[in-house]
Amino acid sequence: MKKMPRRTASTIVSRQISRRNFLQTASLLAAAGLVSPGLAADDSPRRKFDVCIYGATSGGVIAAATLARLGRSVLLVEPTRHVGGMTAGGLGWVDFGRASSIGGATKKYFDAVRSYYAGENIKTNGWSVEPHVAELLFEKILAGPNIEIVREARLNMVKKEGRRIRFITLDKAPVDAHGAPAPEPAEENFLTVEAAMFIDCSYEGDLLAKAGVSHRTDRESRAEYGESLAGVCYSVPTSGREITGEKSSASPLQIDPYVRPGDPSSGLIPLVSSASLLPAGSKSSVIQSYNFRLCMTKENFIPIEAPANYDPKNFELMYRCFAALEKVGKPFEPGDLYFNFGHEGSGSPRLLKITRLVKGKTDVNNAASISMDYIPGGAERYANATWAERSKIWRAHEDYQRGLLYYLKTHDRLPDWVHGEMTKWGLAKDEFTDSAGWPTQLYVREARRMVGSYLIDQKHCEDPVVREDSIGMGSYSLDSHICQRLVKDGMVIHEGGFYSRGVSKPYPIPYGAITPRAEECENLLVTFCVSATHVAFASVRMEPPFMIMGESAAVAADQAMTEGKSVQEIDVKKLSSRLMDAGQCL
Repeated sequence: MKKMPRRTASTIVSRQISRRNFLQTASLLAAAGLVSPGLAADDSPRRKFDVCIYGATSGGVIAAATLARLGRSVLLVEPTRHVGGMTAGGLGWVDFGRASSIGGATKKYFDAVRSYYAGENIKTNGWSVEPHVAELLFEKILAGPNIEIVREARLNMVKKEGRRIRFITLDKAPVDAHGAPAPEPAEENFLTVEAAMFIDCSYEGDLLAKAGVSHRTDRESRAEYGESLAGVCYSVPTSGREITGEKSSASPLQIDPYVRPGDPSSGLIPLVSSASLLPAGSKSSVIQSYNFRLCMTKENFIPIEAPANYDPKNFELMYRCFAALEKVGKPFEPGDLYFNFGHEGSGSPRLLKITRLVKGKTDVNNAASISMDYIPGGAERYANATWAERSKIWRAHEDYQRGLLYYLKTHDRLPDWVHGEMTKWGLAKDEFTDSAGWPTQLYVREARRMVGSYLIDQKHCEDPVVREDSIGMGSYSLDSHICQRLVKDGMVIHEGGFYSRGVSKPYPIPYGAITPRAEECENLLVTFCVSATHVAFASVRMEPPFMIMGESAAVAADQAMTEGKSVQEIDVKKLSSRLMDAGQCL
């Protein structure tokens, strides 16, 4: 596969849309049938497409390319500068579950990853990829006809007529130098978009929310759907990784939460919450934590410096974790910095999960209870936050992770080997070049979840049955990161995290899980914020199912337009047949 310069590919594919250009060419566009006569009511240019896709994430890219192949005109709207979402935004190691359950355009993408590296005489399994290569491949997918992309644009308003979205308006909002959202738009309502069909491929579910589609942002109680993993669940920090429902040899850690150890009147140290302890199994408004997936290397790197607001006191919890491990006779050792990097220490990912990619690059993720996830970072507020609030949350995550890595590299209370080892690492210079090596996508693991035509729950994932309305398969374990750090009996405890291997075989994803209720919206499909409980979403949220649902939603949208029906009324058997013809695994 021939390489393309990243800037060139981006320039070719993305025809940036500006108010000035539209006003200058409005008559030509109207004559071509691509813009309604005159302007929108707010005086913004108005464009018409068959389908508008909100979010140029991995699923959004697959959906756009599928519709373009079917001859439909597509506008792909992306709030950042980049396409590919998390798959190109730092998720260098893709959690895929079972490869045999992945087909269609999604399989072709991962085959393209293998082919790309084969051209460089590098052997890879396809699930590990440098971020810039992932983005390059996504850009190539979008380079054909019928697709137009508008970047650094975000949703302002949705106009519905009855049960149908008539049009949406977009704000122009360039991101900052770090890639974070702008608190305020540069130009409000700079574009109005009409479409027969809309697909929400965003991680946040902004389009479905503004379209008035029912959704939730909390965690269900254990009793609501009879899910054993649901609701509030407590655990004690340990010296290793806990697998829900399995025995572990890990030792519990006693970590004092108070500024002056043993003295509640001194207050809590940073990163520990004073929230009350709810009964186990209760409903909770707090969801799993976010982070950035970093691409770090020991070669040709940008050193990670302290953020402007750095204060070592903010990382006292990390020092106390080191001390607690010493106390139980399982101290951190050099190998415990890594996981899946050829040197695994004790075999447990205990501090940083550094996963090998290619060319000396890595994907750095959360590994232990006190690691790269920012807890409490405001994940539960993100979906419904203003853009100004989202910008603060985004930057706070960066500050936390930069601060933590700098603390590990420099703080004199930590062992010298930690300083020496961490000094060897930095951000890859040739990744995320327009944000100084920092990833351009915050890992929004969970935000809104639609309440749609069918609800995927824990039983659906763990005890799957054959379904005629399947549009793809999920297969990853039920995996929720920790939600809160709380205090019980004078010690730090965790709340909300679980990792269960109860998904023993692939399960079907029903068409109704991406479809709103008919009475709420009949020309919208949702591919990430799908209709699922928090527990089930912990599996289906992975990027391969997301991409699979993107292709399936695209075919469904095409079929709805062809049949002249709502997305709820289409012939699902015909949809399944078309998906199988495209190579989907159902």
